[in-house]
Amino acid sequence: MTIRYTCRSCESVLKIKDEKAGTNGKCPKCKTEFVIPFPAEYVDVEVEVYGVAKTSARVDAPVDHVDMPIELTPEVSDDQDSDPLDVLNGLAAAGRASAVRSTPAVTDKKPSVAELMRDFNAGKKKDRTRDSASELNRPATTAVAEKTVGTAANALSRTYQQKRDSANAPTVSAKDAKVAEQRALLMEFLLKKAGPIAATIAVLLYGYIWYTTRDVYNGLPLYQVTGKVVSQTTPVEGLRVQFFPVSEGLEDKRSSAEGMTTKDGSYRLIYEIPFEGAPEGKYDIVVLGPSGSPLPLVEGTPTVTVSATGKNDFEIRL
Repeated sequence: MTIRYTCRSCESVLKIKDEKAGTNGKCPKCKTEFVIPFPAEYVDVEVEVYGVAKTSARVDAPVDHVDMPIELTPEVSDDQDSDPLDVLNGLAAAGRASAVRSTPAVTDKKPSVAELMRDFNAGKKKDRTRDSASELNRPATTAVAEKTVGTAANALSRTYQQKRDSANAPTVSAKDAKVAEQRALLMEFLLKKAGPIAATIAVLLYGYIWYTTRDVYNGLPLYQVTGKVVSQTTPVEGLRVQFFPVSEGLEDKRSSAEGMTTKDGSYRLIYEIPFEGAPEGKYDIVVLGPSGSPLPLVEGTPTVTVSATGKNDFEIRL
């Protein structure tokens, strides 16, 4: 059985289970505490009859009398022709109409930020048009309020712009982000580690090229030959000194060597460019002038010997 109880504070009608009768309750709407009444039924009580014996009797359980709200207890006319059902039907119709009026309209589509901005700007434009006549007479507080509204509008506009930019921004997938991260790590490795490695490889490659393309001498052993041309009348700079081998048999494979004198008349022989010196053996000396003609020597055509152990420094007198 269900107990119907009307809250004395907010007049809400509550439905409570009968097993909670006699306990403390609290209205879920206004939080008013009350004692839950007993239901309207008979309970067994013991009464004393004639002051001698006790017997069992059934009496009505206490009922909590509740005052009905005025809007739920309309007045009914005492006229015999009036029908109470007409009053109840009218009350129900009025309740339905009130419920329809109080129910807010439900829209399926929420206004977007752009629509809110348009409505806000339209309202702001109307306010400017309405207040243009009294622009000079406005108090300072109105200017402050308008500045605050403008600041709010700017903030809303910036928020809308940020949302639009974030919506238009290109999205990067997890795969592309991983590829970009790997590319960055590779570039960092190349800058830090691969640079010295590449420099080392370049040096080794250059050395290999130089070694394979350098001039290699495979002839007779060469020994350094130097000397000086001395003259009292002829300039000694720019003269060509030639050493011609004196043949010592069919197995002699030597060739001539020559050198140019410097400002003080000194010279150094070159056998094959860029190899300096001359092979061991005897040589006839010839000195050519700037015009290419042989110059006379004091001792005629001297003969010298290039030794493997000697100093090989020869003075030539014009």
